[in-house]
Amino acid sequence: MALKPGAPHDDPNCPIRLQYLPTFHEEAKPGFATMLDELGEEGDTIPGTSVVHRYPRRVLFLVSNTCATLCRFCTRKRMVSRPTGSVHKDEIERSIDYIAGNKDIDDVLLSGGDPLTFDDERLDYILGQIRSRAPHVRFLRIGSRMVVQLPTRVTPELCAVLEKHRVQMINIHINHPKEITPLLRERVKMIQRAGVMMGLQTVCLRGVNDSVEIMRELFMQAIEMGVRPYYVYSTDMVEGAHHFIVPHARMIALYEGLRGWISGPAVPTFIVDGLGGLGKLPIIPSYVREEVRPDGQGTTIKCRNYKGMEVEMPGLGVEFRVPSQSN
Repeated sequence: MALKPGAPHDDPNCPIRLQYLPTFHEEAKPGFATMLDELGEEGDTIPGTSVVHRYPRRVLFLVSNTCATLCRFCTRKRMVSRPTGSVHKDEIERSIDYIAGNKDIDDVLLSGGDPLTFDDERLDYILGQIRSRAPHVRFLRIGSRMVVQLPTRVTPELCAVLEKHRVQMINIHINHPKEITPLLRERVKMIQRAGVMMGLQTVCLRGVNDSVEIMRELFMQAIEMGVRPYYVYSTDMVEGAHHFIVPHARMIALYEGLRGWISGPAVPTFIVDGLGGLGKLPIIPSYVREEVRPDGQGTTIKCRNYKGMEVEMPGLGVEFRVPSQSN
């Protein structure tokens, strides 16, 4: 279903305005703890570098603390646009040294801040160093909000850099269909022509996109332009963002409003980023579950589809062993 035409530019509830302009809600005190480093990234950062090494074979490489603009729900408020959060040149060099020296790393994500705030020459250098000095890196990707905020940043020159260094994926950040403009569609095509896969990351924000109708439209528009919906994050419990948090039960309902109702490839994984560095934890409704039989004799498997129809499949709960054959 197409969304209704957008509200006037002075609408205080405009979904784009709410993402960027501060409100008095940020000053209120929630009934739960918030913190600046909610994800515990500093505890997993390799000393002397800006590499967050939380998972065994992949790393987050924070190359900058600058963004095109400031999202009010930013998970990295501790560093973005703060002088104390700057990523210095020597940190970047030591980060590349670390990646080059650790042969177990096969997946590197450049983030920040936003890597596309760098000029093409700087990006060319960083990507080139990773490719030349760390040939064991099999998957090189970039996370960027700037592609959406300033699509004109995507130029033939930038695309040439991405293609030259075999950047396999760019994840862009869109939270509402109003952010998908004709100019964005045009520049996404330019990136795709450079051989780069495109993924979509979304933050579930109260009052912005916590609606089945909005999410269906967002993800179908994304898949329509060849951008694969990847993650929907719960709002992190960072200071000043508590009013955006969508309850867990509501996120489950949103997920169930997507699966089966829109194209399968358009359904992203819903995620909670665990406090203190626990990592990304999927929010998954129970469509297939094992239950104890009413008579208490063993278990059975009950399956439910997107319409709520149920069927029992007891064969899924037992291990079938092929009988041995004697000669």
